[in-house]
Amino acid sequence: MNYRTNGSGTIAVHHLQYIIQAEYRSMINAQRLLHLAPPEHRMHFSRSVEVKQKERLAVWTRLYYHLTACYPVFTKVEPPKDYVSGLKASVFDALDAADLYAVLLDRAQEPELQRILQRAMNGENRLAARLNFLYSSYMLENGDLVKSKGLIGVIKKQLPPF
Repeated sequence: MNYRTNGSGTIAVHHLQYIIQAEYRSMINAQRLLHLAPPEHRMHFSRSVEVKQKERLAVWTRLYYHLTACYPVFTKVEPPKDYVSGLKASVFDALDAADLYAVLLDRAQEPELQRILQRAMNGENRLAARLNFLYSSYMLENGDLVKSKGLIGVIKKQLPPF
């Protein structure tokens, strides 16, 4: 979806619905990744991360209710089937969400909405960086980076002795 349209003012209800569904999907994916993750990665999907996601979801839901006098509709989310594809999908989701928040932040005029969008954008960028680190370290530790075509044609070279 392209959110780069002109406009200003408060946040649109359809954007809020999209954000709420994306936060819900992120929360479901994080819960699933916690169970799929190797033991050394599980601390990154801790309960504190889940609490932050639930708090963000609650903020967006309250704003949606304030604007519409209705609660948002949640659609079913299919959790990832394996750890690697779940990490990759979550990185892309977090980056897409950060892009959306940046566009909406540019349009927002209310200081409170600007603060919420800024915090959400920063949170998504931090999440994307964390998930990208987990993905990279998992692929390097398990020797699957070459199989995943991450190092096509790269040969390990040793430096000559001094």
